[in-house]
Amino acid sequence: MNEEENIYIKLEIEKDPMTGELIISTRFDPNAPNFSQDENGICWSPTEAERRFLNEAFELMSKRK
Repeated sequence: MNEEENIYIKLEIEKDPMTGELIISTRFDPNAPNFSQDENGICWSPTEAERRFLNEAFELMSKRK
């Protein structure tokens, strides 16, 4: 993955403490051009590369079930 792919998120696989299931957590770069936060909440408009990245991660997770 390189800078030109416009992926400003990080995905982490964690174990849900309540269910023991593996889950995907998303970490946002607060300095990314497609992320903003104010007193009303968070706004994130995923780039096309981020959409593909997320879809691939969820596809991999669904295969293990």
